[in-house]
Amino acid sequence: MKRLLSAALALSVLAAVGIFVFAGCKCSGSTDRTPYQTNIFPQVKVPVTMASNKTLAAEYAARHYWDEFLSQDRLLRLTPDTSTLLGVSPQIFDEAFTGYVAALSAVDDTIAKTSITRLTERASKMAEDGYTPLLSRIMQCAESTLFDAHSPYLNDELYLPVLEGIGSCRAIPNNVKDSFRWQVALCNKNRVGTTAADFRYATAWGRQFNMHSIEAEYLMIFFNDPDCPNCKAALEELKKSDPVINLVGMGVMKVLAVSPDGKTQLWDERKADFPSDWIYAYDPSGELNQGTIYSLRTSPSIYLLDEDKRVVLKDASLTHALRVLASLAEHYVLVHE
Repeated sequence: MKRLLSAALALSVLAAVGIFVFAGCKCSGSTDRTPYQTNIFPQVKVPVTMASNKTLAAEYAARHYWDEFLSQDRLLRLTPDTSTLLGVSPQIFDEAFTGYVAALSAVDDTIAKTSITRLTERASKMAEDGYTPLLSRIMQCAESTLFDAHSPYLNDELYLPVLEGIGSCRAIPNNVKDSFRWQVALCNKNRVGTTAADFRYATAWGRQFNMHSIEAEYLMIFFNDPDCPNCKAALEELKKSDPVINLVGMGVMKVLAVSPDGKTQLWDERKADFPSDWIYAYDPSGELNQGTIYSLRTSPSIYLLDEDKRVVLKDASLTHALRVLASLAEHYVLVHE
């Protein structure tokens, strides 16, 4: 369940069958233009009329981030070079992609998904026309940035359009597509906005309950392992977090701290470390560790559900979860003033 298949491994298969070789872009061939400056990623230029509005500027950047990099004029003026990726080094491209994901995280989900779908479709078309390195690099960058459990930008909703592009691209052999299908299944579990899968949990006294039976405007599920150092560090951060303390104190949110590893001696010993107003629990069936109903790529793993048990946050990092909880706490404090 915590296994991660790297795109680099899957793409090595492509290299082995000879598909991922530099074939040149079909749109190249002009000789009467000044060569384009290489090894510099062209930054998106936000119009002056939008620059003062942070929302409009962010949306423009998300929509047009790749326009200049993939412009017809720039591609015509590039000299084919197998050591670069459309004129920039792999390192510069990776940095640009991380900046792109950061830009997407600042805009509405619909805009973000549309943007990364367009990018993937463009790279897929270029791969089908003979130039595959761009799609290859996007696949690797997207996996490490959007799918890796340790990435601060972990986001299954933005990774799914890339996976869909992989699945539909005719330039990628079926055996390579197969290696990504388990990721598709994982990303589709408990998607944001859908009703979270129910599961049974047990308390220290052995009583069992359904997660869906917990009544609260918000429910934070803190999946953790008793012997996990990262879980212990995250627990200390959550215990001293004002948003968590305030939301729980106001009765707005409940916290279910559940160990997928079941009831162990260490789990018993750790009980005193958890706040008394949290629900301290374990999985009595071992179902959670099977990976069939929840995506638990790392420990700890944080989910946030609303009162209808719809997913608000999935597999969120501690930083992301605390940022969202801070906004929630601010909202409820203003409401009750």
